[in-house]
Amino acid sequence: MRKAPLFLTGMALLLLLAGAQLLLPARDMSDMENRRLASAPAWTAEAFVGGDWAKSLETFAADQLPLRDQFVSLHTAAQTLLGRREGGGVIRSGDWLLDRSDGWSERNVRLNARALASLSEITGKPVYLLAVPSSACVYPEKAPAWAPLADEQALLNAAGEETALLPLLGDLTAARDLSPLYYRTDHHWTAAGARVGYLAACRALGLTPLDEAEIRSCPGFYGSYFARCPLPSLAPDTLTFACPSHVELVIDGETKEGLVDEAGLARRDKYAALLYGNHPVILLRCDSAAEGTLLVIKDSYANALLPALAQHFRQVVAVDPRYFTGDIAALAHQYEGDAILCVYGLNTLATGRTIQQLEGL
Repeated sequence: MRKAPLFLTGMALLLLLAGAQLLLPARDMSDMENRRLASAPAWTAEAFVGGDWAKSLETFAADQLPLRDQFVSLHTAAQTLLGRREGGGVIRSGDWLLDRSDGWSERNVRLNARALASLSEITGKPVYLLAVPSSACVYPEKAPAWAPLADEQALLNAAGEETALLPLLGDLTAARDLSPLYYRTDHHWTAAGARVGYLAACRALGLTPLDEAEIRSCPGFYGSYFARCPLPSLAPDTLTFACPSHVELVIDGETKEGLVDEAGLARRDKYAALLYGNHPVILLRCDSAAEGTLLVIKDSYANALLPALAQHFRQVVAVDPRYFTGDIAALAHQYEGDAILCVYGLNTLATGRTIQQLEGL
């Protein structure tokens, strides 16, 4: 009998949540988790009999649970209090979040790097790889002794055996105490880290580095690591970025107002506002530049670097292999440039084969 009030209270809470879920509109996006949420599945007899409809309905109910963000944060906090320091592929270490990288594949690194070497052979142009290591590699003291981490130096060495790798880790290590080069809650580099990458690219391309543009700061930034491990007690980062005023951004034929999506800066994952997020192809134009065209193969690390680099070229054509479905070799032939630069996070090189699978290679 004593258990009855507790049981009734639990049932009442479940019924309250179920009722709220029926009345509240479904959300399309979780800002905290930085992902799209499941939509209500369409009922068909075939899906019902096969069990697919029930599975989709279960996913929809879990994604659309009222107070879902608060429950996820509460679960993460509870796991931390229980002494668990890793979850969602993220390592919790004090006020830093780090990527669990022990599953990163040297085979993937080599396949992607070989694809770049093939592109160089096909086009007759030099292709340079600027591979960005993780924060745990540049700040190893932030990682606990037990942390399951990859040997990123070995992965970089493997990439260098397959294609023209630009030295970057030493430069980042030399600059690490001058200014924060990475965010605590996100895998990307700060404006200071991107500046180190820009200088390395200038050396490879024979460019004279320009003075850094004015740095903008935007507080309240919770990044990709936080999306996978939303610890309520963690203080936010401050997003930093440089936006040269004389560089234009064109996406799908539309010239954007500036290089940053100002509306995106109001959201949690503010890094996605840089260059308006990730697109198959973008164009950066600088009419005052003396040079011609540069083709860049990129992931999101390049979004913080390209505005500075674009000041040296009349146009920079940037292709993201994660979304681009065209022929990369044909695109390289289309634009008259002396070299091709690949700016990629080592995590992307090691966890997928997006470059290797590009059409035309």
